Amino acid sequence: MTDPSRPATGYPAPPQNGYPPPPPPQQSNYYYPNHNPNPYNYNAPQAYYPAAPPRATFFRRFFAALIALFIIFGVILLIVWLVLRPRIPSFTVDSVALSSLNVSSSPSQISGTWSLHFSVSNPNHKLRVYYDEIEARLYYRSSLLTRNQLAPFDQDTKNITTMDAKLVASSAYIESELVNRIKGDRSTGMVNFDVQVLALVRFKAGGWRARRRILRVFCDNLSVSFSSNSTMGTLSGGPKRCSVGI
Repeated sequence: MTDPSRPATGYPAPPQNGYPPPPPPQQSNYYYPNHNPNPYNYNAPQAYYPAAPPRATFFRRFFAALIALFIIFGVILLIVWLVLRPRIPSFTVDSVALSSLNVSSSPSQISGTWSLHFSVSNPNHKLRVYYDEIEARLYYRSSLLTRNQLAPFDQDTKNITTMDAKLVASSAYIESELVNRIKGDRSTGMVNFDVQVLALVRFKAGGWRARRRILRVFCDNLSVSFSSNSTMGTLSGGPKRCSVGI
């Protein structure tokens, strides 16, 4: 038998004090956006960037201006080069006449007169070349025999100018080994000499002129042929093109 004082299972409990129980709370479906980007720090301080000191700012501006000047200067040089198209003159030894060659062993001396004839070509279309100072040097196996100053000249555009150089060695001292080498070469009928020309040159086009530069001309292995034991010789093999640098 059932207890009348206890409610049956599966039925709601009777109301207390005569009132039904309150309804359960309902969950809201509305979304409230959070406008705080840092919800975990509501009072975050703003970032502080200290101003650069005046000296650092000055140096930054100075180096920036210096770089800009270099760039402008480089652009100007490039434009000038594209307009003028500078080219180095060319040198050719047309002839060599050696006379009165005398080599002695005791003392170790050499004497002789070398007369050289050059053809100098200016390939530039807009640049005139001025040769202010010219010096010619004569070598045998890297040993200097003699040198001489040549007359200055100027050269027009697309022009070929002849230049003569006279080099005289009068009882100049050379090593005894070189004396024996020259004698041995002459006995075979051929002696090779080297000639170097140094010139202080200027390039000019209208009102524009470049700074003076040193032009270096190397004429190596100029073969001078002799007949038997003659003291006179001439250039063998025709004209000889020289290498030129600046």
